[in-house]
Amino acid sequence: MLCIAALPLLASAQNESNNLETEKGKAWSGFVTNGFWDNWFTSFNFGGQIYFGEYDSKASFGKRLTPAFDLSVGKWVLPTIGARVQAGGFTLRGATANAGNIYAKGALKNGYYKQKWQQFNVHVDGLLNLSNWIGGYRTDRFYEAVPFAGFGMIHGCSSVDNTKFMFAAGLINKMRLTDALDVNVEIKGSLVPQAFDGEVGGCKGEGILGVSVGVTYKFKQRNFRREKKAETIYTGVSPEMLSAAEAKLAEQIRRADRLQDELDQTRKALDAEKNKAKTIKNAPLAIFFKINKANLTRKELINLEYYANLIKSNPGQVYKVIGYADKATGSAEFNQKLSEKRAQNVADALIKKYGVDAKQLEVIGKGGVENLYKGDVELNRVVIIE
Repeated sequence: MLCIAALPLLASAQNESNNLETEKGKAWSGFVTNGFWDNWFTSFNFGGQIYFGEYDSKASFGKRLTPAFDLSVGKWVLPTIGARVQAGGFTLRGATANAGNIYAKGALKNGYYKQKWQQFNVHVDGLLNLSNWIGGYRTDRFYEAVPFAGFGMIHGCSSVDNTKFMFAAGLINKMRLTDALDVNVEIKGSLVPQAFDGEVGGCKGEGILGVSVGVTYKFKQRNFRREKKAETIYTGVSPEMLSAAEAKLAEQIRRADRLQDELDQTRKALDAEKNKAKTIKNAPLAIFFKINKANLTRKELINLEYYANLIKSNPGQVYKVIGYADKATGSAEFNQKLSEKRAQNVADALIKKYGVDAKQLEVIGKGGVENLYKGDVELNRVVIIE
């Protein structure tokens, strides 16, 4: 059964999606354990079962098949580990050589006697999600193989007490319908004491084999979140180099804050002198970037929103969006592409986020430069709108 279950895992490994909730990698640990009421599920299955006792081979296989019902309630503690309580049962059929057997219901043609009795069982199972263990935790996986094993009690309905200890194990084949619903095909084998069918003698154990189909409903919260742990980013970097890089980054942030303060003061001056708006509208705007980055920070977007209003107030004016990179870092080809990407990102923000007409913008990449603003190479990483 495990070999069969592994086949869909090999197929799914070749067809991974980019679902945002997918967490790849081993799923034994590294996940936040949800609250007590999270990750609960309930299942209902219907199928068939057959009992294997001392003389059951004397009756035909088809006539020994009987229906079976199972109702389960369980919880996943981790993406790979869970537990459930399952209650089930219905009718069992077999054969006996003893006419006085507590379950004997009439003679067979070969000198043996038919057996028929009702049984009810309850067992607690441990669950292992083999798919999440091998293939990593994924919320969009269609098929999952879940082996299980557990212990419980089984009761045979008769005029005498016939309650025995049982061991159950098998495989749940889960097929995802929605986030909340699964279709499951369960293959289960149960071991019971030799005397459960009223016969004494022969082998010490007997068993029940069943196959059932049903549905599983998963209550909210249904998914697991991976723990947010600090990861080692630098490999082979000394603590001194890391400290120096952090200090340089802090200095860049301070410089950006100073520039932001200056821009804020300029904006206040513009608001106070509305009669000089046309002259101020032509003043260039500088948008600064971090080293090797082309994304706009929240602070820069604030300034860009203000400048977008100035551009829209002059519909007949064409503005140049000129990107630059620091010549001291990277190759000429890399800096050219970086400068173009910075300029294009600024233009896209003006057009898509703030509604500027694309016809008013001319996007230019100047590549790597030096001393654009004398004495500070960080200021060469800039886009200027003029």
